[in-house]
Amino acid sequence: VIMFDRFSALLTFLAATILLGSAGCGGGPEIPETCTVKGKVIYQDQPLADALVGFVSKLDNKDVLPARGTTDANGEFTLTTYIDPQHEVFGATPGEFVVTVTKNEQQDMTKIMEEFKNNPAMEFKKLVPEKYTDGKSSPLAASVKSDGENTFEFKLED
Repeated sequence: VIMFDRFSALLTFLAATILLGSAGCGGGPEIPETCTVKGKVIYQDQPLADALVGFVSKLDNKDVLPARGTTDANGEFTLTTYIDPQHEVFGATPGEFVVTVTKNEQQDMTKIMEEFKNNPAMEFKKLVPEKYTDGKSSPLAASVKSDGENTFEFKLED
């Protein structure tokens, strides 16, 4: 009888360990459904290279996460969604977005550090109109759908 009690205790322990392990304890963040999003940015009738494109939730919806991408030499971008410092996923969550586009003048890092010492409130020269750089003023919008193609073209105007 004692042998059976130890055996049954061992089986109970193993079953509990398996159940707890399958419950997802400490398995990292929840990764949301994302969709492939790509596009192109045109400014002054030319592809806009090296610009940061941001998709920010149009509504206060916690399920619609911000996404970002950088344009290449052809003005084309694909988006990724930041989850936490160890997790960034390809694509964007479905939803309604305000789109921002930012491009600042490229400067030598040594010059930037020197100027920062003298002027901690320094600002970089913006190479796109200000209205596109802020989610509150940008006229650009996108609707990311879970089915179908999510390809956008944004034409910036002065």
